[in-house]
Amino acid sequence: MPLPELFVERLRSIVPPEQFDGVLETFSAPQAVGFRINTLKGSEDVVLDELRGVGLSAEAVSLVPGAFVVPAKQRPKLLSSEPASRDEIYIQNVSSQLPPVLLIPQSGERVLDLCAAPGSKTRQLACLMHDEGEIVAVEKIRKRFYKLKANVGAQGSTIVRPFLGSGAAYWHREPEAFDRVLVDAPCSTEGRFRTDNPETTRYWSRRQIKEMQAKQRKLLFAGIQALKPGGTLVYSTCTFAPEENETVLHKALRTFGDAIELVETGLDNLTAGTAQPGLHGWNDNAFNPLVSKARRILPDGMFEAFFVACFTKHESTLRT
Repeated sequence: MPLPELFVERLRSIVPPEQFDGVLETFSAPQAVGFRINTLKGSEDVVLDELRGVGLSAEAVSLVPGAFVVPAKQRPKLLSSEPASRDEIYIQNVSSQLPPVLLIPQSGERVLDLCAAPGSKTRQLACLMHDEGEIVAVEKIRKRFYKLKANVGAQGSTIVRPFLGSGAAYWHREPEAFDRVLVDAPCSTEGRFRTDNPETTRYWSRRQIKEMQAKQRKLLFAGIQALKPGGTLVYSTCTFAPEENETVLHKALRTFGDAIELVETGLDNLTAGTAQPGLHGWNDNAFNPLVSKARRILPDGMFEAFFVACFTKHESTLRT
């Protein structure tokens, strides 16, 4: 199935011309399988030795700490491996592993994962924190909430506190109470479109993008209100759409002013051309210049399309 014509047209305005054809090819090409090692249950060296011992070509991704990949054709073997059966590995695309790494959570801190299900990044945060501190993992949809609980329970973490409720409203329970906040927002998932799977594009439309934007803005604003002054927030999506990315950041900067700041992500050392600065504008609307500090990850067969931005909070926003 071809990609939607409107999507391809929009993509031409987002991706640099010299990279457009390469990006377009990734929607049909095989993708490397990213995974992490659950360090709460297994030793990285031991698990890797075991995987390689059964013929899996597990390689570290040098620029993303804790990330590993195997070729696409080895996915079934990876999933049926002994470390997988013991929950010592977790399948997660390399790009999806970036937001928790950029958040830099520390042992003993309080972290809020505002859109937590199915728990991929929640589990990663627990490992990065050496299972010390507290992670409040919020999920609004009941079915997804129980999936989150099951995933976290299988990992063996003791610091995750799952919460069933609205991420957009959670800050009212604990205003400015968290050292770090992750807002991995629901989105139109353009980064996961596949030409061999029409289900991935079935519901895509301009209307869906607009609906997602409204949810994302509320979630980001809620994350900012839950963050302590001096804290760090990471916003991310797996979509190309500027309405869901740069526009949301621009509105947050306009609303909260000097109380927050967009800072560099530190992703410029990725494979040449993979990380692109945030756009300066879209549809004749200019963005705050700080938006260019965000990064759009272009797909290349190992990285999926992703968008990430890092905020610091300088002062209280509760009066806003």
